[in-house]
Amino acid sequence: MSLHQEDARGKKIIFVANCLLNANNKVREFARYPGMFSEIVRLLDDFSIGVIQMPCPETLYMGNQRWWHSRNLYDNVGYRRFCRQLAGQMADYLQNYQNVNYEVVAVLTCDGSPSCGSSLSSYCEDWGGRPKEVPRTLVNKPGIFIEELTAEVADRRLTLPFIYGLAMDDRERSNEQIIKEFREFIDSKLAQVTGGAG
Repeated sequence: MSLHQEDARGKKIIFVANCLLNANNKVREFARYPGMFSEIVRLLDDFSIGVIQMPCPETLYMGNQRWWHSRNLYDNVGYRRFCRQLAGQMADYLQNYQNVNYEVVAVLTCDGSPSCGSSLSSYCEDWGGRPKEVPRTLVNKPGIFIEELTAEVADRRLTLPFIYGLAMDDRERSNEQIIKEFREFIDSKLAQVTGGAG
């Protein structure tokens, strides 16, 4: 028997890439909105899902005036170590939530990001040296931070939530398309978990 009465909390959480809640941390020329991706925030609120804002490893490591980078430039021992430290903090939250049977619905990332892509990240083999614009391609690999988060969760033998990547770096996709696809995902995910959506 519990000594506490139930309160209004929904016990559903999503981990969200930093820049979805703060466009000021995006590398220059990649922000699609002035502050936060408010349509996504409203959607999460519609489903009574709480939000954990993950740190932006790129901003913390390189600052707000950083050059564009690709996955291969960030794929080094020092940056991975830094990302693993940040991932450890996120895994602490995840472990705490799993210990009390809260549902971590997903990890919401930005596909195309060299750090936070879920299944796609930017890549340019020859980038380095003097800053210049180069052809940018996407590879079917998660970003460095997401790889380290996945590894940290696995090392702790925790259940890894589904990692969903919004196609934020795909300039062919509109915000409306991105939101529609994410809404369909959330509807489906919550139907599996709770037998219905909000």
